[in-house]
Amino acid sequence: MIQFANPQVLWLLNLLPLLMAWYIWQHRKQQSLLKISSIEVFSSVRPSAKILFRHSLILLRLICIAALIMGAARPQQVLSKQTIASEGVDIIIAFDVSGSMMTRDYVPNRLEVAKKMTGAFIDKRPNDRIGVVFFAGEAYTGSPITIDHHILKQIILNVNIGAVEDGTAIGMGLGTAVMRLKESKSATKIIILITDGENNAGTVKPLEAAQLAKSLNIRTYCVGILGGTFNEQISPHDQAYRAIGGPTANFTLMQVAEITGAKYFRASEQNSLSGIFEEINNLEKTKIDVTTYKRYEEHFYLFTMVAAIALLLEVILRYTLFRTAP
Repeated sequence: MIQFANPQVLWLLNLLPLLMAWYIWQHRKQQSLLKISSIEVFSSVRPSAKILFRHSLILLRLICIAALIMGAARPQQVLSKQTIASEGVDIIIAFDVSGSMMTRDYVPNRLEVAKKMTGAFIDKRPNDRIGVVFFAGEAYTGSPITIDHHILKQIILNVNIGAVEDGTAIGMGLGTAVMRLKESKSATKIIILITDGENNAGTVKPLEAAQLAKSLNIRTYCVGILGGTFNEQISPHDQAYRAIGGPTANFTLMQVAEITGAKYFRASEQNSLSGIFEEINNLEKTKIDVTTYKRYEEHFYLFTMVAAIALLLEVILRYTLFRTAP
């Protein structure tokens, strides 16, 4: 597809017929009239090249001007263009990567199950912008909100335990997720908080972060990955197995979900994530237009070359074939 970067310049082409009309008027005005009784005497006379090509100078001049105008309009060929128009919500997944996520009460462990569930969640939300925040004893952003879900899933799959100080800073993770959505212009903003423990680290309390989320109209769905019996956990530091236990419910997560107008889910329930999907699907959609890239090939230089050749030919002919005496 060909398009022009400066299409407004093309209106100058309307001047070309005016220039041609002016030339014809001037040419007729300068013609001399000679009355003769018969033109048979000239029938054997072959016209010279100067006569045959007497209008070539003005034609070359018009071609030069037209080519310059076309070049100034910058014709471009669109080689590739991808525009994605979608409707969705902005979502941050706050993902627990503390040492307890290596507990083996899920096969192979809580961390891998959480990764799998998160990947399935992302696959079912193709039109949403999604980002991820990881937290243990501290919190950090793994990816800002994006529609490039392939890269996002790779980031989640490659995350490891032990990258930061161990602990479960739920408040820090939630607070960081809130800050990632603070500048979002989406009408609907969501946080999915996935953890297997109680808040025991960080300087921000979960309920304080929940109040901040509420003030920004950010719903926080909490998914608790909790076991009910003592199980083995492998330490991220010395690779030793340790026996741990856990509660069957996380009341802090319940409060966070309630404060922000969302819901709490326990991941051991088979339909927990489907409940999240159903809840989010019922939310208000916001239109997002995303242009990923547009690649052009410029063609103005072709018209510049034509203009230069036409001008050069005009100059050569004017000072050779059509040269006039001073």
